[in-house]
Amino acid sequence: MSATLGAALKKIAVALLTDRRNWEKLAVALFAVLLLFLLPILSVEAIFQADIDWDSPELVSAVLEELDVGSLGFLESSNDILTQLQTALKEAGFGFDEFRKAQALYWLALSPYAEEAGFIEKLVGCFATDQTNEELVANVNAAFGTDIDPEEFEKILATTASDMVAVAQSQIGQTGGQPYWSWYGFSSRVEWCAIFVSWCANQCGYIDAGIVPKFAGCGVGVQWFQNRGQWLPGSATPEPGMVIFFQWYGSDSLIADHVGIVERVENGRVYTIEGNSNDQVWQNSYPIGYGEIKGYGVPITD
Repeated sequence: MSATLGAALKKIAVALLTDRRNWEKLAVALFAVLLLFLLPILSVEAIFQADIDWDSPELVSAVLEELDVGSLGFLESSNDILTQLQTALKEAGFGFDEFRKAQALYWLALSPYAEEAGFIEKLVGCFATDQTNEELVANVNAAFGTDIDPEEFEKILATTASDMVAVAQSQIGQTGGQPYWSWYGFSSRVEWCAIFVSWCANQCGYIDAGIVPKFAGCGVGVQWFQNRGQWLPGSATPEPGMVIFFQWYGSDSLIADHVGIVERVENGRVYTIEGNSNDQVWQNSYPIGYGEIKGYGVPITD
């Protein structure tokens, strides 16, 4: 691999792993390139310590121009396999976080097994509810005869750590909220905007870590963040991953009526992903300081 290609890959890797808006369309292929070509010669730490320009528009084309036809064909077939794997995991009741782990396992050790009959079913069968990463790796090693190091797997996961924005993006278009309110423990539909935020937080491990509360009522969420001094007023400029609370004009609520997740802030507008927006997971936007924005809960992940 040339030094030019190596530098381009480092830039792309950091840019993609930092900004998840294009995950579904692009990151799978380029994460493959990262693992196949970079990790044998560079440590994960070196990738992220590099002094790089993250925003160069020529990065993707530079990489694709230097990859040969065989590599591009492999990436295309791998994308097909990962798409099937994501579908199979979803049908088995697993979510974004399990897919992220399956993807890392695929690139780390399992791609040579992908052409074997029953590969996807065998890998999905390695997952279980509430299992540790060490237990997952042990299951994979037993099923495929591999020798994956749990510590190396943890390092790979650290480079692709899920966050609430990424999880919320993966759910856009979901209608009715059943996966979320049933996860919370309700047997029938309830108003589910806060439950959706909680579900996303849980997928990241944020609830167990005390970073975001598990809440079904917006007022509970507001009080949780305010009591900890992790609150910004509605006039503030938020950051991606913050929890945005709304209080509608003319509402009888004394605390909050609706909640979502800040996706990004651009050109004076706050872009959000909200559950139960016309009974869907949907993207909306508002001017910074919009009057119906009550405030922002600030998760502290460091």
